[in-house]
Amino acid sequence: MAFIKNHDYPGYEVLGNVFNISAAASFQAKDARIVATSGQIGEASDYSPFNPNGADGQQFDGGHAKQFDVAMHNIQKSLAAASPNLSPTELWEGVFNITSFHVGSIPQEDQLEIAAVARRYLGKNKPAWAAICVAALFPPKCLVEIQVQAAYANE
Repeated sequence: MAFIKNHDYPGYEVLGNVFNISAAASFQAKDARIVATSGQIGEASDYSPFNPNGADGQQFDGGHAKQFDVAMHNIQKSLAAASPNLSPTELWEGVFNITSFHVGSIPQEDQLEIAAVARRYLGKNKPAWAAICVAALFPPKCLVEIQVQAAYANE
């Protein structure tokens, strides 16, 4: 059961509905378990930069929206590792904060594709979210990195 409360101020609703975010999210921590993920990138799951299975950069497929989708999938796997008894829907309902890093300046069309991916994963949940454009990420072919914090009722 989700216990995250979403908060908006007047005028924030348009942006919030496009990107499926809230101006702020709150919860009571007394009966909660907090999960923070490491930054997850949009790389293929069968690739490790420490044991490459192909030419440099082959693990990264597509542009910003595709890599964002893969990174969100990797976030879901991270949340599931910490909370294996929860369904994917329950995992995303617990997310209250997202920080995403995007290489370069992102055109509006790509922003809207990213927003559509976020809505697909987040469902009805609207966490607080900061999207930050940066010059580069590690490794160099990476276009997106995402970190989340989630809260779940104690089991």
